[in-house]
Amino acid sequence: MADYFSPTVIQQTLPNADITPLERLLLTRIFSAEPDGDGLYFFADERPADMISVSHAELEAALAGSALADSEVNAHVAAQFAKARTDADEIELDLSGMSWEFILQDIVRRSSTLRYVTAITSFTCSKMRPDGFGGMAVLITADAIKGKSTSDILEDFLSQMEDDSPAHQTHVLLDLREHAVREQIGQAIETDPTLTRLTAEAISDADIHAACIAIAAQSELSEERGAAEFRAALAAIGEAERRQAVRGIGGAR
Repeated sequence: MADYFSPTVIQQTLPNADITPLERLLLTRIFSAEPDGDGLYFFADERPADMISVSHAELEAALAGSALADSEVNAHVAAQFAKARTDADEIELDLSGMSWEFILQDIVRRSSTLRYVTAITSFTCSKMRPDGFGGMAVLITADAIKGKSTSDILEDFLSQMEDDSPAHQTHVLLDLREHAVREQIGQAIETDPTLTRLTAEAISDADIHAACIAIAAQSELSEERGAAEFRAALAAIGEAERRQAVRGIGGAR
């Protein structure tokens, strides 16, 4: 039987001032924690826990002390606390429906010093299984949680390999060059004095950039692309015919 592990580190120290009592209670059960200056460093030797046990009194006090904080975990835990027996000394909390990434995101949202938090996870196995090793990196900001595993990276490589194969290569037929547009502006104004009362210098790079974006969005070049692809098909046939003819001549020798 193989055992799978996912040791994880939270790379940034989380300031004590940014963590609510409930978040502290949960995070110190999900992870191991070590003091680091005015904050806590969180890590998991084997894997972050998604089932934790807390005392009834501790949980009640943590919920009361965090009631006014903007934290999604409050309602999630309060619902489980309401279902627990009032005479129970210990309460089992299922955190599988509220991933620790969301707890950290709430901390980042409220923090005046943290712009983001990053987490690194290693995937390891007690046996050398092909699916037992790898890793994941997670970036947590106030607006998003983004992650990419080594499997995702390999899929990106494979997709890029397919895109780079001869059957999938593309060739640029047209680009809209902003410096050339500026040259055209000068020529147009010089050729037709009635075109505008502005000088060429009065038209800024930002004006040209915005105009190029608008023209690119409005342009429909599918017919031109189809015609170019058809011409390329005829040229490819001609190229193949010339290659075969040269090969025939060389073989006749």
